[in-house]
Amino acid sequence: MTRNIFLLISFIFSLSLSSQGKKNLNVRDIQNKYQKTLKLITTYNEKYYADFTGDISLIQNGRYNFQLPKYDDSIPRPFRLLFETEKSNVYEVSDIFYISKETEEIKFNSDDHKMVLDHNYGKDVIIYDTYMRSYSSAKKKLDSVKSGIYKRKNFKVDKVTEDSIETFYTALDKNEDSLLLELSKKNSKSYRVFWRLVGKFEANGFKQSYLQAFNNLNSSVRKSSVGLIFSEELKKGSKMVEGNLFPALILKGENVQSSLGKSYTIIDFWFSHCVPCIEQVPKYRELYSKYKDKGFEIVNISTDRTKDIGNWKKMIKEKELNWAHYLDENGEKSKYYNINSFPTNFLLDSSGKIIKKDISLEDLDAFLSKSLQ
Repeated sequence: MTRNIFLLISFIFSLSLSSQGKKNLNVRDIQNKYQKTLKLITTYNEKYYADFTGDISLIQNGRYNFQLPKYDDSIPRPFRLLFETEKSNVYEVSDIFYISKETEEIKFNSDDHKMVLDHNYGKDVIIYDTYMRSYSSAKKKLDSVKSGIYKRKNFKVDKVTEDSIETFYTALDKNEDSLLLELSKKNSKSYRVFWRLVGKFEANGFKQSYLQAFNNLNSSVRKSSVGLIFSEELKKGSKMVEGNLFPALILKGENVQSSLGKSYTIIDFWFSHCVPCIEQVPKYRELYSKYKDKGFEIVNISTDRTKDIGNWKKMIKEKELNWAHYLDENGEKSKYYNINSFPTNFLLDSSGKIIKKDISLEDLDAFLSKSLQ
């Protein structure tokens, strides 16, 4: 009896400890129509959210309730909501919204699944949106044009059109980088600038302009818990830029550097279910046949999940990928170096120095044809 009481007290005590450090967030539909499951998800890597990966809630008393960690700084975190649709396992994603230490309730409109941002984020939002208005408008127009082109029935997008669209997006991206760099000086306490830098870094990898803009931010941002995490990510990412030696990678006890070519090497990060990766295979086979005897090597690094290792091995055999292969199981090393999109490649010289990141295979062919005469 005494033992049972002791166990009960211990259990209650453990529950009280586990509930400490948690923040309650209420979410409400202003139309009071949405009655399905609601999901709260993070926008960026969970490391910025104290390893919180999301939460799911059912409606109670007209509200959804989520539990988040209590963050130890004043930087609002970006989140999204996932709404169920009529189609099975299909969700609609909300726009990004921010939750601060003071945020207790978030509202949405079930008619259009839009967030109702009637809580105060401060003047940071107004300054940011005003400063980025020209970029946002141009991006919206380009997205609309691209969407219209790809929705045309029986219309096949040719390479010239694709290249033209990509050129416009590249120019817009550079324009956004410039605006962020300027705004980081004018509004150095901006959490909106900070999170946009995080998003661009996770999408594109390291750029010097990201580091410069981050360094322009106030110490209240840079020295916050999320600021310190991002600072470390920038340091790691800076190792994977042109002009630096490709970092030594040991995968399953094997040194990737042992497979470098005598002249040039393309290191390609992929996984066996990646459609764009598989589409490149014929061109890679062509390049390998043309240049392997001249000192060119291909090194594939797979980020396949543990359950897909069999498919990875099968793909290598079926596609006749007769070059070096390494397994970065579950993408652990790739995540460390912020390689999140696939395929991602690095062209190295004979010393292992990075010459180019994400070179197109057509440009690679031209480069090797000229360099390996």
